[in-house]
Amino acid sequence: MSIFHTATAACANCGTKVDVKRTASVNADRRPDLRAAVLKGTFQSVKCEKCGTEMRLPPHLTYLDMGHGQWIAAEPITLLEQWPEAEAEAQKAYDLAFGEDATPDAREIGEELKPRLVFGWPALREKLIADDLGLDDVTLELLKMAVMRDVDEPPLADQTELRLFGGDDTTLQFAWIVTATEQHLVELDVPREIYDDVAGDTEAWAPARAQFEGKLLVDLRRLTTGP
Repeated sequence: MSIFHTATAACANCGTKVDVKRTASVNADRRPDLRAAVLKGTFQSVKCEKCGTEMRLPPHLTYLDMGHGQWIAAEPITLLEQWPEAEAEAQKAYDLAFGEDATPDAREIGEELKPRLVFGWPALREKLIADDLGLDDVTLELLKMAVMRDVDEPPLADQTELRLFGGDDTTLQFAWIVTATEQHLVELDVPREIYDDVAGDTEAWAPARAQFEGKLLVDLRRLTTGP
């Protein structure tokens, strides 16, 4: 089930304290409306009652969607520097719920799940969008490498990240965003055939792919952040 508790957030604009329903667990099979809210960017968001400023608590939850084969631990972006420790903790949580330390029935369910770890709402949203578009998330990270290599003067910085935010059968929509605010700095349409090329060129991409295979944190930032 989806589990909620009340948390208090202070408005960054006027300091007014507002109660927000915070969740520690999302079951998207039972609550598809919560999945829709994550995709829309409104999940766990509230407006300040005094000045109207939009506030959003950072994620700290597990997301389960058996219909889509997803188990995702989502953590605040402020913990990204500690991703090795967070990945180890996420692995323990998954093993207890659906992995090697779970009951036989739960392990059977786990055979159909892909466990992942993400940091920040844009990263969680990207996993859901990628699944909707039928994209392998490891190949998606390799595609980002290709995009960063071939685009002139990408806005790379510690405060920005490249994220998939939409697409269809012919085009994938990416944006360099400001991580803290989710503001789009630069948007970029990438032909889906380039994704297909990366997926098909297994030999050339094998060394890069090996850095993500079998890992919970499938994100370029595992290669550039932390130890």
